[in-house]
This record gives sequence, structure tokens and C-alpha cells, in this order.
Amino acid sequence: MAISAFGYGQNANYNLPPGFYLKPNHHVIDFSYKLQGIQLEKEHSIDKIRVLKDLTEEELLSTSREYQQYVQAGRDFIAGLSENVKSIFTEAELWYIYAFDESLKIRIQTL
Repeated sequence: MAISAFGYGQNANYNLPPGFYLKPNHHVIDFSYKLQGIQLEKEHSIDKIRVLKDLTEEELLSTSREYQQYVQAGRDFIAGLSENVKSIFTEAELWYIYAFDESLKIRIQTL
């Protein structure tokens, strides 16, 4: 499993939701190990990999248009994945991949 550390100023390399800022020395998790059937003893906590705000549908409607578009594009991405991929990754992990890992995002779209 690979983890990379990044500081401020490198958000441009990611597909982050509007208003999302990385903490200093944020560690980006490479979830590609899951495609090989490798499971960790302890999974990553939802708080560590959460990309989206925890909002109801009603609350989402009161966010910016850009945020709503980001959420819809991410939902479309996840909906378009195979059931096999959805069985390997949790929804939170798929959102994390959508935001942080372009190469894995492209790879899982072809499985």
C-alpha cells in the first residue's frame, strides 16, 4: 500500500470538491491494493477518507451550484462502475478515489 504526503498548494492535482482544502502534510491513500484482494487488518476510518460534507439531500440543495455539480458528477461516476468494483470498494473509498486518484479512477472504470 502506498501513501503519499502532500502539503498546501498542491490541490490542483486533485479533483476536490469546491471548498475542500487539504490539511498540511495530508497523506493520500492509494487504494489500488484492494484490486489485488489485499485487506488491511484495520480499514481506514470514514473520517480520514471523507471527501464530501455530511449533508442531507435538502441541505445539498442549499449549497453552491458548483458543489451540487461536483456531487452529481461523482454520483454519475460511481453509478457507472461495475458491481464488481462496487463490491471491492466502499462508497467512501470510491469518493476518495474520485477526488484523489485519477489513474485508479480510470482503471476501475474499465473493470
